[in-house]
Amino acid sequence: MFRGRGAAGRRDSRPEATSERGNSPLALLGVLGLVFGIVLLVVLVEPDSLFAGGDGSERGTAPEVRNGFPEPGFDPASLLENNPVTTRSLRLSGTNCELPELTDSAERMASYYERGVRCLDQAWSGVLDGAGMERRTPEVTSDPEASGCREAHGDTRPTAFYCDGTIHLPRKWVLSDIGLEEGSHLMLLAHEYGHHVQRLSGIMRASAVRADELERSSPDSLRVTRRLELQADCFSGMFVARAVDDGVLDRGTAERLVGSPGSAKLADSHGSPANQRRWKEAGFRERSTAACATWTAPEDAVR
Repeated sequence: MFRGRGAAGRRDSRPEATSERGNSPLALLGVLGLVFGIVLLVVLVEPDSLFAGGDGSERGTAPEVRNGFPEPGFDPASLLENNPVTTRSLRLSGTNCELPELTDSAERMASYYERGVRCLDQAWSGVLDGAGMERRTPEVTSDPEASGCREAHGDTRPTAFYCDGTIHLPRKWVLSDIGLEEGSHLMLLAHEYGHHVQRLSGIMRASAVRADELERSSPDSLRVTRRLELQADCFSGMFVARAVDDGVLDRGTAERLVGSPGSAKLADSHGSPANQRRWKEAGFRERSTAACATWTAPEDAVR
């Protein structure tokens, strides 16, 4: 809040002059002009501050994070609502992304994902640097059994999943669920990379800390999971917008991807189809990490 003392803090030896200064229309216009100038300066320097989540009210209070851990003495779970990634309006960097042709062969799919991850590394580099986070490239595998956390999904088979720094894209599962539509593969990869960003920023560990306080599969526990997944949806929408700017996707394809409803199959843990679409569109439209603050969003936005 700006509060100035101005002429009110000074005495004038001429009473009539003081009275005129306090009531003159020119003086009032001058004050209004000064206020307008300050507001205009804020908008020009930081236009995202006018959008949801980007008012900057919590800037300067978020802790430093290294290797996914906040600075000593800071409650890990507090990184959900107060994380440097989402308390600042950060945007993805431009890339020189060139992707190979996507086919159903194991070799071509692996090559496509590896190149895609490099594009994501480039795009997210500015955000991670801006939030004071370390950069690290995730591993990519097509083997669903290569992870010790496959059992965390229970009886539900996901299309893909992220675990301990590795993006798992089982070839048979992916082809069964989305075929060879290139845009869908790129958005799926961007969603799982969003989880990688959550890991580097401490959000993933913080969500586990909060979930450990709750009964497994309870409504409160599932709400934590949905906020995590919907944030990854928002991050994927940001990357799709970046891919349009970099000539990787055409705008029509991108708008169709972010505008399509999500899957109802995993609604309990990933959010309703409408909310999955809502958060993808938010990332695509706003292009700012501040738009992806699912942890402070109202309940109806994360159902």
